[in-house]
Amino acid sequence: MEDNVFELITQALTENRIMDKLQKSEEYQKAKEEEHKAYDLLMSDLTEEQKQRLDELIGTITWSATVWEKMSYQQGMKDLFEFIMSLL
Repeated sequence: MEDNVFELITQALTENRIMDKLQKSEEYQKAKEEEHKAYDLLMSDLTEEQKQRLDELIGTITWSATVWEKMSYQQGMKDLFEFIMSLL
């Protein structure tokens, strides 16, 4: 049950709040612009099969990074909760 609560909190806090912050961040926008330039340059040199394989790789890397970030976020919430409880 505890994990379900953290899942709901994570989803509620990250879906809109993080996206709003990222959209307003000049640093993030610049990083995404550079990412797209590098991706487009690389893709222009690849065959269709290589492009498909690269996209699959990027998809799996993104998925594992998302899982890691979610787990880190939830662990941070748990640590903060335990810290607050230790002060009471």
